[in-house]
Amino acid sequence: MKPGTDKLLIKAERAARVAQLGLEAGAPQAAAGRAFYALLYAAKAILNERGLRPHAHVRIAAALPREHGHLREQLSDAIARRRDGEEMEYGEAEDLVERARTCVGDVRRHIR
Repeated sequence: MKPGTDKLLIKAERAARVAQLGLEAGAPQAAAGRAFYALLYAAKAILNERGLRPHAHVRIAAALPREHGHLREQLSDAIARRRDGEEMEYGEAEDLVERARTCVGDVRRHIR
């Protein structure tokens, strides 16, 4: 594992846990925000392993390799939703949190 990847994975896992706590507290917007960052940190961990460090969110999503197409799709969707700035219903936030948890777990298994 390259330097920095472990920290990005820890951040991704922490963000996913906090997103779940946000749902449990009845704060879907906060949960969605943390789920977005869980996806972003997971993507950055993958790219860090490849020696890539793009900074713009869209560039991070675009730089993900084909084998991580699911994460790219989820992150791109989350970026688009954030741009729209619309409030998420609880069910939508719950779905995003679950997708983030799945993607973070997949990335952790892939990098190990």
